[in-house]
Amino acid sequence: MPRTNAEMSETTRRELLQRARAAFAEHGYSEAPIETVVRAAGMTKGALYHHFGSKQGLFAAVVRDVAEEIATSVGAKLSGAPTKAKFLRACGDYLQATLAPDVRRILLIDAPAVLDPAAAQQLENEIGVALLHTALNELKGAGELESNDIEALAHALNGALNGIALWAAHHEAPATAIRRGLKVVAAWMA
Repeated sequence: MPRTNAEMSETTRRELLQRARAAFAEHGYSEAPIETVVRAAGMTKGALYHHFGSKQGLFAAVVRDVAEEIATSVGAKLSGAPTKAKFLRACGDYLQATLAPDVRRILLIDAPAVLDPAAAQQLENEIGVALLHTALNELKGAGELESNDIEALAHALNGALNGIALWAAHHEAPATAIRRGLKVVAAWMA
């Protein structure tokens, strides 16, 4: 059966994202060779501009893709009965994911420098803060959390986790930094 235009368009988009993720991870945003990305995908710059508008638009889509991938993985580990221990393990899984070289480069180093601050905050709110907000509400509903301000706690934890991720990424013993950071998060949750 022939593929629809929408299916072909999504295949093109996914191929460009995959090639761009590899290029941004290897070279960083400013040095990523877009010509090489489109050539490797078997496409033209026109396809990139059609789907993403610009190199920065492509990068923003890669950032969203990476963040959603991690959130999906972490979110799956939160299924079932909510407990603080499960929540803290999920936070640890997030921190471990940020140690991957491509994730570290794209999310922790380049995204804050490249993305418009308002767009970066919106992305944080839609993915990281939303996941934390949901998990914290479930903890509160299960009687595992006493906080009356879930929104503020979700934003504070999101900032703390991103700060711990940056610290761990540059620490001589990243696993130690993650353990220490999680102890602080656990203390907030007490």
